[in-house]
Parts: sequence; C-alpha cells; structure tokens
Amino acid sequence: MMIVLLKRAIPWEESFSVPFAFGLYFVGFSLFTLPTSKAIDLIDIFGISLFVIGSVLNTGGEILRNQWKKNPDNKGKIYTEGFFKYSRHINYFGDLLWVTAYAIITRNWFAVSIPIFLFCLFAFYNAPKLDKYLKTKYGKGYDDYANRTKMLIPFLY
Repeated sequence: MMIVLLKRAIPWEESFSVPFAFGLYFVGFSLFTLPTSKAIDLIDIFGISLFVIGSVLNTGGEILRNQWKKNPDNKGKIYTEGFFKYSRHINYFGDLLWVTAYAIITRNWFAVSIPIFLFCLFAFYNAPKLDKYLKTKYGKGYDDYANRTKMLIPFLY
C-alpha cells in the first residue's frame, strides 16, 4: 500500500514508525502465542473475520481513493467517498481492527496492549498530524469534511 497506492510523500518519521509497528505486530504477537496450541474455534473465526474486515477497510479504502484520484476532474479535491465517508482515517481504523484480531487470536490478555498502543499512536499522533496537513492542503473542503466525519472510529470518535 505504501509503495503503490500512497500518493503523498512519506515523512522521515514514518520510515521509523512503520517498520517499528510491523516489528511490534509480528514479533509481539508471535511471542504472545508461543504457549498456545489448540483447534480453531468461534473466537478464532471472529478474529479471522475481524482481520478480513480490517484489511478490506485499510487496503480497499486506499484502492478506491487511488481510483478516484486518477480522475482529472478530482484534482485538488479531498476524497470523502467510499469507506472514507465513515471516518477520516478509515485506513487507520482498519489497521486497528486487524491488529485487534491478532490480539484476540493469541488468547493472551497482554496482547491487548498492542492494539491499545496503536490506538494511542493513531489517535494522538498520526491522525492529528495528517489532519493538520489535510487542512493546509484542502482548506474549507477539509473543514467541511472534518465537521461531518469522525476522525478514527466510524460514528464514534
């Protein structure tokens, strides 16, 4: 997604935070599941479903936005359609869902610390920083969008 679909410059901070986050997910969740060995049940199916929904929101939202941006009539306009009509940062929300799915599948209460950490990172750093950039780039268009659309969690926050 970052290589193909992302149409903005990647700030230097993200060159550290994104690999750190993926290291945290893949190493952290692996460590939390070491003592687990059992057949798949309804909790696992729920976790897998949450993972799929989160992945669709994240990547699907970016694919839809990328297609919209290819239309020359949309040049200079902010994208507020598709999944992004439910949340200004629906891709971050998708990330939260699939990371929460990993935590659920581990069956380890300590694993919940990873999605909580990610929520805090998105809610208090990434999303506000991106909102500031979008406000500068789109002005009133962004203000109108922000006034009618929740920041991170659709319909709630």
